[in-house]
Amino acid sequence: MSSDDLKLAKSVIYEASAREIVVTLKDGSRHVWPVRLLEMVKSEANAWVPIEDITDQQLAAVEVYGGGQYIIWDELDQAFSVEDLLAGIYGREAWMKNLMANAL
Repeated sequence: MSSDDLKLAKSVIYEASAREIVVTLKDGSRHVWPVRLLEMVKSEANAWVPIEDITDQQLAAVEVYGGGQYIIWDELDQAFSVEDLLAGIYGREAWMKNLMANAL
């Protein structure tokens, strides 16, 4: 197994009490992200629109996909690259700029 393989997701769970996802990598490390950081959008009329009123039940349906390269919410049509999450990338450039502006 290569060192890159160790950075793949082994499992993912949603912790409703904290509204966080917890990803365990194949190397055994655990990484936690608040759902509020993740850009969850849908395409409508040539624009990206935030998905509103996502329930804990929908968030709990998160799965590892692509051999551990992604975590997905099939019902919500959302996918996030594990590599991007580990690099602190939670959405499109505009989303990230907004996150950074609000973090100051």
